[in-house]
Amino acid sequence: MQLLKGLHQTLYFLLELCMLGAYGYAGFHLSQHPYGKYLLAIGLPLAAATMWGIFAAPRSAHQLGFPYHTLFVLLMFGLAFFLLYRTGYTQLAIILGALALVAESTALALR
Repeated sequence: MQLLKGLHQTLYFLLELCMLGAYGYAGFHLSQHPYGKYLLAIGLPLAAATMWGIFAAPRSAHQLGFPYHTLFVLLMFGLAFFLLYRTGYTQLAIILGALALVAESTALALR
């Protein structure tokens, strides 16, 4: 069981990094202003990482409870899915969304 939890945590961490990458990539392509591109490319992942660290990190002092944590995680991954889809990476968005759903449903089963 410990091996399964370790594999799940590794997959979850990699999905979180992909989510932040999707925010950065989409942020760069959302703005037409040259400085706005870089501001959003840095600002969106930074804001997402901050919110994730406060509300969803395993050792956070303010971690959300059961239904709200799941909703928050699905919202964050759903937004990454939408932003990837919007920038034209449809297949990558579907893969990220499917892996996020599998990872979150596995997290619920391992609790």
